[in-house]
Amino acid sequence: MLDFTLLSDRIVELMQVGGVLFFIALGAFAYIMLAIVINVFKYKKKIADKNDDYLICDVAYFIERGKRDAQEDSFYISPMTEMPDNGLIAAVSDGMGGLANGEDVSSYIITRLKESYPFNFEDTNEVAGILRQISDEIYEKYKLSSGATIVMIHIKDNFMNFYSSGDSNIILMRGDKTTLLNQRQNYVSYLVKKMAEGGITTHDAYTNNRARALTDFMGNHECKIIRTSSPIRLFEEDVILVTSDGVTDTVNLGRISKYVSPALSARTSAERLKYAVRAKKNKRQDNYTGIIVKMERSFL
Repeated sequence: MLDFTLLSDRIVELMQVGGVLFFIALGAFAYIMLAIVINVFKYKKKIADKNDDYLICDVAYFIERGKRDAQEDSFYISPMTEMPDNGLIAAVSDGMGGLANGEDVSSYIITRLKESYPFNFEDTNEVAGILRQISDEIYEKYKLSSGATIVMIHIKDNFMNFYSSGDSNIILMRGDKTTLLNQRQNYVSYLVKKMAEGGITTHDAYTNNRARALTDFMGNHECKIIRTSSPIRLFEEDVILVTSDGVTDTVNLGRISKYVSPALSARTSAERLKYAVRAKKNKRQDNYTGIIVKMERSFL
């Protein structure tokens, strides 16, 4: 039997405070778990009404500075608690290298996305209009002296829309196939298309000095937003990557499956891909940012 009379008043006081804090933490934990369970069951009912499988998003990210003087990448992941009603938004914006204020522009884009959330999943034209408005706001301030790219996915009820401007990446891994979903808006894409149409080998397009120049971007007046014409159906073990070009310029599309796999958690895949880029020790390594989303069944 413990004799608390042997303890000093200070120790007793600390024990009482500790006990109160413990019960507060326990109550907060219970509240959070209850909110998660309610949201999950609400989402499951919505999916069940459509006779569909119930999938959740396992999400992880990394953001690293390469050889740049500053981190010009920014990213946004919408609150997971909002997913049952408003879906998941994952976006990466990469400030354009060689231009001033790239960090400010990419940060501004992400701030405006946060302010604009939630987005209308059913109307991609409306969402593209929001992105064009943000681009025009940047144009009015910088008059083409600065800009950034944007890649954004919107996942809701097992379907996905995507949006992009510039040369960052939206990649879908399904089974043993890795697919770049969005067309890169850079000069090399334009050259490849023209050369292919003319029956000319496209190798020279990739060695052209102007190949990396962007043909459109956020900060251009009335920029073109590439978007899905209809939502993409997602399945269990699909993995979606949303990355800046600093990732794929170092680890090309064909090698990504070496580090990212549906057999791994999103966090493990993100760590493996991050360290793969770092291990290359590219002397001109751009900043690199990635968001990994893995579709999986709920344990509930």
